[in-house]
Amino acid sequence: MYRPRRHTSLALAALSLLAAVVGTGCAKPAVAPPAAPVVAPPAAPDGRTVLKAMNDRYIGKWYMTLTYKQNVSIIGQNGRETRQVWNQYVTLPGRQRIDYVPLTSKSGVLYADGRLYSFTNGKPANTQPGWHPLLVLTGDAYTQMVDTTAMQLDSLGFDLSIARKDRWDGREMWVVGAAAGDSTRSQFWVDTDSLLVRRILVRETRAGRTTVNETRYLNFKAVAGYPVAHSMRAYRDGRLYFRGESSNVREGERLPVELFEPQSWATSQLKR
Repeated sequence: MYRPRRHTSLALAALSLLAAVVGTGCAKPAVAPPAAPVVAPPAAPDGRTVLKAMNDRYIGKWYMTLTYKQNVSIIGQNGRETRQVWNQYVTLPGRQRIDYVPLTSKSGVLYADGRLYSFTNGKPANTQPGWHPLLVLTGDAYTQMVDTTAMQLDSLGFDLSIARKDRWDGREMWVVGAAAGDSTRSQFWVDTDSLLVRRILVRETRAGRTTVNETRYLNFKAVAGYPVAHSMRAYRDGRLYFRGESSNVREGERLPVELFEPQSWATSQLKR
């Protein structure tokens, strides 16, 4: 509830006293000043409100396909770096393909329609159900219905009832999914000005072990007028383990449907 500040209360008291003093010399009784109005603070937004703001800003103004080459460094526990090149293909909403170079290995990863497929030497290596949180938040959220995004994030463990403001990298952020000081829950950070997602933290438990993976999106540049992060950093339990730098970023390329079909993985590679 709104409470008048102390100096405001003192001012009102002084005004009442003045009215009483003046009233002693007049025929008419003093009239007390009206009470200060009670102003209710605006309701705090929740995660859906933030998602709607993101969607309202960019719906119809976001890329639907994106292709790029990503130079990757994977950093081991001992600090040793393994460098790779990935060819990335995105079609929104919901599909992303990563081909590991050299293409002759026919290895990589496919996210399609709420499932993850991994391939080695052209053959399926693993399949898992579940939406890709990075794809949902950095692409799908801007191109599909808010209710769909909310459903997907809820299934991934994001608590959309929690939203607050904070600061990161010198900028004001909306934080959805965790209270202040809590870096252990799944959450995403959205720039309040640009409404672009800048940080995503995902809590995962596998084989009885819980980890928190954080991805940061940096160095946004316009590609055909659309904002695209050209640098990524990923941390596992606070340790940097992944760096990615994008180049040859293109928007609007016509991508064959077969590129995102798991049964066509080995035969649908794009040679580039």
